[in-house]
Amino acid sequence: MKKLLFISKSIRLFLCFCLSILLLINVISVRAQEQDKFLEDEILRASGMPQDEIDALDNDIKKFIVNDLKNNANLSDLKYIDISDSLSPSVPKEIRPLVNQVFYDIKFYVSAFKSGDVIYIYPTYEFTEDHQPKGKDSFSFQLGDAMRPYEYGGQIWYKDYTMSDWALGGSLVANNQGFNGAEYSGAQLGSPDWPMKMKGCAYCHAQVGTGSDKRIIMSYMHNPKGEPYSISFSVRGLGITYNSSATIYTNASTFVLSY
Repeated sequence: MKKLLFISKSIRLFLCFCLSILLLINVISVRAQEQDKFLEDEILRASGMPQDEIDALDNDIKKFIVNDLKNNANLSDLKYIDISDSLSPSVPKEIRPLVNQVFYDIKFYVSAFKSGDVIYIYPTYEFTEDHQPKGKDSFSFQLGDAMRPYEYGGQIWYKDYTMSDWALGGSLVANNQGFNGAEYSGAQLGSPDWPMKMKGCAYCHAQVGTGSDKRIIMSYMHNPKGEPYSISFSVRGLGITYNSSATIYTNASTFVLSY
């Protein structure tokens, strides 16, 4: 009996020890995340990014942007670029490619930074309602002639109705590159078995160009039936056009960089 009591007490002590270790690991993990967030905010503040814009950034997008800047930019020379979606009356604020339907449930935003003669641009989209990409969608953007892109990449995240937070998806690869823009399409934008929210942040590294057009237009195309389509980038006038004989859904938004 004494031996059984000793074993039982030892098991309880061992379980308490394991629980304490798990709690300690959780505390360390939370503190590490808080420290990472603090460092991310510091880097963005040091670049001149306003605090209200830092606070408005999605946490996943913020981490992705800062990691890319840390890996590629000279942080001591990093300058935040002001961005406006207010264009002159002669230029439409939104440019919608010629298609059958408008894809309303999406929002676009972009962050940009400059270090020396390199501009770091982060075009971003996010679903505001659940949708099912089906692996046939397209996210595209094009830059004005004041920028000369030379490197593309990105990351995607997803969240369905059962999830309390976003989960990391795959990397984004620009599988159609033009002189001033790129398209990300296919299964890399998601092919879930049921509707869910998706968000993607691309990165574009560009040299300062010789032109004066500092616009960026972002467009998302939702092609639920996977019908054939073609995409074209118009350097003159800065536009993105999808051509398809079937019904597809698209939306676009234009922003202007100031540097």
